[in-house]
Amino acid sequence: MKRLFLANGEVRNGREFIDLSEDEKNKVICEWIQFEIETMHEGSPYYYLAEKMDKMRTPWFLGEAILEKHKGNIIETIEINDYLFDDDAEMLPVLYHIGKNNQVTKTTFGKNQVECKIESIH
Repeated sequence: MKRLFLANGEVRNGREFIDLSEDEKNKVICEWIQFEIETMHEGSPYYYLAEKMDKMRTPWFLGEAILEKHKGNIIETIEINDYLFDDDAEMLPVLYHIGKNNQVTKTTFGKNQVECKIESIH
């Protein structure tokens, strides 16, 4: 669990992927897959599967194929990028700004990019 301290005085809690229940984890993964399908282009990591499903005339199985073959990669990406989730397992709009040395220079929250500080809580 993490706590977000926004520069405007607001405080929010954020749960890491590991903190989610199994149902919530599955929800997050399925939403990730749906987003990937909706925004897919030739450079997408799952494009080859989309082509395969089209050739087999079974495009409705694309989500299941992505889940079966790439679930571990999706989880790894979520964890590496430190995505945080609210109480409904919706992704929080946290942005990590990376500087020249690949270090986080600042962290912002929301569409207005309010600066925030994130601390782990136990």
